[in-house]
Amino acid sequence: MANIEHEENFQKSDSFNLTMIPGGFAKKLRTCVIFQFIRFLVINLKMLVVVRKSH
Repeated sequence: MANIEHEENFQKSDSFNLTMIPGGFAKKLRTCVIFQFIRFLVINLKMLVVVRKSH
């Protein structure tokens, strides 16, 4: 019986929302080209380290 009640809660999408909405600071960072470029460089450096360790 408990499983049926639990599944019914997920079917009512109007009152039960699990989506996170980013704040203003997160939105600014996502649209900032300079921050995205720095993030791109950091990720690439991490990948280089992983590849170098494997060879």
